[in-house]
Amino acid sequence: MITPTTPTMTAADVAAHRSGSHVRVSPEVQRAVVRYEIAAARLEELSELDGRYMTGAQFDSLTLAQDTIAESRQVLERAGLLHLIDAGSAVAK
Repeated sequence: MITPTTPTMTAADVAAHRSGSHVRVSPEVQRAVVRYEIAAARLEELSELDGRYMTGAQFDSLTLAQDTIAESRQVLERAGLLHLIDAGSAVAK
């Protein structure tokens, strides 16, 4: 006779697990989300600087961050997964 094993999760854990969203995304989408988040953080950091005193490297980094955000948004838009990035942020608009 086989006895059932006792669950290792509490009832609250099981309920949370069942109500959670478990969506599998491609590596390309994962990469786009991570690149977006990093570029958005860099853009926010650089946007606090006065443009008149930015170094060439800082300006290039700002441009690269903007380009990366645009590319990442395109990948996520094609996949129909723009909701994976924070649409409420100033960067996403």
